[in-house]
Amino acid sequence: MKAPQPLVFCLYLAGNTPVSARAVVNTRRFCEEHLEGRYELEIVDISLHPDRVREAQIIAAPTLVKKLPLPEQRVIGDMSRTERLVQRFDLARRAA
Repeated sequence: MKAPQPLVFCLYLAGNTPVSARAVVNTRRFCEEHLEGRYELEIVDISLHPDRVREAQIIAAPTLVKKLPLPEQRVIGDMSRTERLVQRFDLARRAA
């Protein structure tokens, strides 16, 4: 049986703020608890990389974007609602 494709995420943050710090911690915790070894995570500070914001069409921060597998999906906020992330990225089905 073929191993499932890893999920590829990009977390867009707005500088070094408490909300950004929570989003990083929560996203890493979510990935380790639910996708151990089956994910890639890139973190982009939009204040340092405004070109990436335009390219990705980011309208709020923090925003977590699941790039792969398609379709692309987005979640805005500090990523503290783990159950929302599990549902949004359909992890129950992927685990089966």
